Amino acid sequence: MARITSKDVAREAGVSQTTVSFVLNDRSDQTIPPETRQAVLAAAQRLGYVPFAAARTLRSGRSNVVLCVQPDFPIAQAFEEFKITLSQVLGESGYACLFVHSAGSSKPLAELWAHVQPAVVVAFGALPTPDAEPVRRAGIALLDNIFEPENRIVTGLDQRAVGRMQVQHLVEQGHERIGFGAGADPRERAFYEPRLLGATDACRELGLDPPITVPVQYSTESARSAVETWTRDSRVTAVAAFNDLVALAILAACRSDGVLVPDDLAIIGVDNLLAGSMTGPALTTIAINLTVPARSLSAKILEVAGAAAAVPAGWDRQPILTLVPRETT
Repeated sequence: MARITSKDVAREAGVSQTTVSFVLNDRSDQTIPPETRQAVLAAAQRLGYVPFAAARTLRSGRSNVVLCVQPDFPIAQAFEEFKITLSQVLGESGYACLFVHSAGSSKPLAELWAHVQPAVVVAFGALPTPDAEPVRRAGIALLDNIFEPENRIVTGLDQRAVGRMQVQHLVEQGHERIGFGAGADPRERAFYEPRLLGATDACRELGLDPPITVPVQYSTESARSAVETWTRDSRVTAVAAFNDLVALAILAACRSDGVLVPDDLAIIGVDNLLAGSMTGPALTTIAINLTVPARSLSAKILEVAGAAAAVPAGWDRQPILTLVPRETT
């Protein structure tokens, strides 16, 4: 089937192809009668006309694509949900997200910049200099390493507040000796290190010793070693886990070794994964409202792209973090 073109829309609406171009490109420097504009838009909708993105890019020098470069992050539900939310939010303003994985690629990313001509490049990790410099030389806006703690203003999410909230909840439950189940994968360092820092700050402010920190891999065996450290040597009565997966591993280790939760050891996670609500006992956790950091990041993306944002009122007043108390605390 032949592609519908602007010439077809012009014929359907009974106007010139130039008029169609003015209307569909929303040219503010041209005076188009309202009835003509409506006729063109209605014809385009009837025919299912979609503007040819490549031609539009050639005219404007850029596309409405936001190129998101993902480093070698482990696959995690929370991050995938964040990507989906970011795509939806940017879509409200007419921008499309294109996600690419930088790890393992034998070709320089500079070749991708040249082909796609994105409006903005967003790097979730630190972009290597050989990849970042061609972006800047091409005049493409770059938001680099956005998940690092010093860039938290971009997403509006301070990971330290997560660890702080965990400790505050545990202390409210009467616990004074707290452990921290850190991630063991260096690829997640940008998340677990600031959460540990927040937990440590909270302990200090509340007059407690620093949390006993043990790296925990996503396995029951690793968690069993951590639980032994906390319960046998350190008299820890509660653990703040870096995320729900670590918390679930700790919970499984406690179950297999006869450590009662929460009587012997209380546990709190982060991310509010569905699986945590179905365990026995059900996992207490911190839920992260991903819409808020996604809208914060999209607002910054649209700002550097010079575009207007379709932002609903009050989005930035929604709480980002919410305690979900269940049975493990």
